Formats: sequence, structure tokens, C-alpha cells
Amino acid sequence: RTAIMNMIASTAAVSTAASIVTAQPDDSALLKLEEQILQEHEAAMAFDPEMIRLQEIWTTEWKRLNHAFYAGQSELTKEEIWERVKAMPESKEHIRLWKLQDPFYNRKDALIKEMFAMPAHTAEGRRAKVPVLLSCITGDEWTGVNEETEYPERMARNLLIELVGGQPGEQLRDQFA
Repeated sequence: RTAIMNMIASTAAVSTAASIVTAQPDDSALLKLEEQILQEHEAAMAFDPEMIRLQEIWTTEWKRLNHAFYAGQSELTKEEIWERVKAMPESKEHIRLWKLQDPFYNRKDALIKEMFAMPAHTAEGRRAKVPVLLSCITGDEWTGVNEETEYPERMARNLLIELVGGQPGEQLRDQFA
């Protein structure tokens, strides 16, 4: 009976050790977060072209009114100038769109915090973090093709890609070539 118990215990120990050795790190949660973050980022940025157009209109008027103020050609005060600009339909629409972006950016920021609190265990997990870092945190100047990216950003990005390593690193490298 003791021999049977020892054999069962020995088999269980070998089985457990084998499963520990063969268990692969799982970064599926990071991959899912990458997808969710990039979706939120894209949804928020969908408003950008119209917001940029509107901002150009109201800032042009603000600059015109300020120029007249400083040239002594306006009876408006600085506060009246700002109130007039805020009352413009383009300014009001810009603020409305800005408020519509907020929920997307808030969700994205929460997901980014969650992602970067998790360690990456594989090259694929590290790869999932790089597009989020480059697209959502560092900004557009980091995501252009090599010829369009300034030297410091390009070198830092190349180091990140090298640290990812393996096939996932090569996929990132190809993305910026």
C-alpha cells in the first residue's frame, strides 16, 4: 500500500513538474487590451478632422480680433473678444465634439493603465504594448515611416522593436520601413 501511495505521489509530482515546464506564458490579456485600446483611440480620433477645421476658423477670428485690440483698432476688451469667439458656431461645435471625445479617451486611458500594469511574458506580448505606446502615448511623430521620423524618435523606436525581438519584432520593423 505504501509503495502504491509513493508511486501515485511520484507520478503526480512528475506530472506537475512536466506541466510547469511545458506551460507557456500567456499574454492573451495584453493582446485583447491592445485591440480595445486601439479601437477607443480610433473612435476618439474620428472627430479630429472636423475639430481641426473648426479650430482653424475660430482661432483665425480670435487672432484677427486680438491683432485689432493690440493695434488700438478695437473697442472690445480682451474678455469681450474671448466671449465673441466662444459665441461663434464653430467654437460651440468644436466644444461639443471635444466633449464627445472624452468618453473614448477616458476608456482608452483606463485600458492603457491596465495594460502597462501587466508584465509582458512573450515577444507577442511586448509587441502588443509597442503600438499602444507609439500611437496612443508618444504621438504621431513616432509612428511615421523611417524616412519621415526624426532621428531621436526613430532610434528609440528601433530599440523598442529590438527589445520585442523575434517574429513580432520583425512585424513591427516592417510596419515602419
